[in-house]
Amino acid sequence: MNKKSIFDSNRIAWNQALEYHQKARKNSLQIGFENPDFTTLNRDCDDVLVNKLNGISFDGKTISQMPCNNGRELLSLMRFGAKEAIGFDISDVAILEAKQLAEIAKLNAKFVRTNILEIDEEYNDYFDFIYISEGSLQWFPDLNAYFSVVNRLLKQNGKILIFEIHPVAYFIENSFRSENQNLNYATSYFDKGPYGYKDGLDYVGGVQYEAKDCYWYMHKISDILTAILHNGLEVLEFDEYNLEMANDLETKMYDKFPLSYILIGKKK
Repeated sequence: MNKKSIFDSNRIAWNQALEYHQKARKNSLQIGFENPDFTTLNRDCDDVLVNKLNGISFDGKTISQMPCNNGRELLSLMRFGAKEAIGFDISDVAILEAKQLAEIAKLNAKFVRTNILEIDEEYNDYFDFIYISEGSLQWFPDLNAYFSVVNRLLKQNGKILIFEIHPVAYFIENSFRSENQNLNYATSYFDKGPYGYKDGLDYVGGVQYEAKDCYWYMHKISDILTAILHNGLEVLEFDEYNLEMANDLETKMYDKFPLSYILIGKKK
């Protein structure tokens, strides 16, 4: 399967999943963003993120998130003082909801439906800060191509912050159960994939459904760091945590493993 077909399939799968997410959330985000102090960065694992964000100056800055899903995190980031935000995502349904939330929140935020690898050149050297959140990098078969776009969009000395699921957590999350010692079903740290989600992508309501085909990839920490360093970005901070990000109660039990990480980088 070629890359275009992979991204087209993922777009359809995410459009399907977002409808389940919206049913599970009902109108909680729409109601929430009516409050100027509302934020979605309020999970237990977000404490370390907020601490890092408080150390970055956002006053008067232009920020982005890629991919941005339905914009809830990017709109929450604007509460730190950014003047403008632009989010990019492949899902039509996600972008429609993001635009609605931005209007409700009365924030200077724009959302663009696009493949991240095809973001328009009008955004070259545009952003002071780019946020990459959990579950983002797995959708890109070639991280070198992804971080090439990140470099292209950042201003000189612009920063990135990645708060992501640790690759080790994928090993635990996908069908592995220690009591059964079923290692044959564990996701290999060294096998890039692609892999699929046969029961769907509804991580909000937990509904299982016959999902459209979608494809994700395992990336080792070394893959991630190499792609960043090879694309004109320097690593300023890298921290690993035992904080579970995906609301998986089973995974929370494995807190002796690295389950998430934060990387802060800067364009040279």
